[in-house]
Amino acid sequence: MQIKRGKFAELDGATVFALARLRQQVFVVEQECAYPDLDDYDLDPETVHFWVEGDTPTEAVACLRVLRDGDAWKIGRVCTALSARGTGLSAKVFGAAMDFLGPDAEVTLGAQTYAAGFYRKFGFTEEGEEYDEDGIMHIEMRRPRT
Repeated sequence: MQIKRGKFAELDGATVFALARLRQQVFVVEQECAYPDLDDYDLDPETVHFWVEGDTPTEAVACLRVLRDGDAWKIGRVCTALSARGTGLSAKVFGAAMDFLGPDAEVTLGAQTYAAGFYRKFGFTEEGEEYDEDGIMHIEMRRPRT
């Protein structure tokens, strides 16, 4: 499976549909979290989307986005299709995003608490207290510049 990346303006309609559908399936349907997933960050010219296509161009099996957060970067909307979980695909996509950012980038994310161990493998550490976001416990995590 090939990891793809692009800014919103570079994405075709089928790709946008695939990313939106996967995020909707994971966050809204599976996690029962009715919230406005599509936001202006997706459109920001500096935001970079990473994904792996499924069997068709309108299917994504893993994705995330990287966006500017002041002098740092923020990773969000990390998700994997149920059919691809446990295959190591999430780590490959996340690793590709981290390689893209490089070791000199400060990176933050709001992790669902149960997934904090996954992010620790990439050098992230927890900061502050857990918080409830849309009924799911989260914790802020940071990987400082090296």
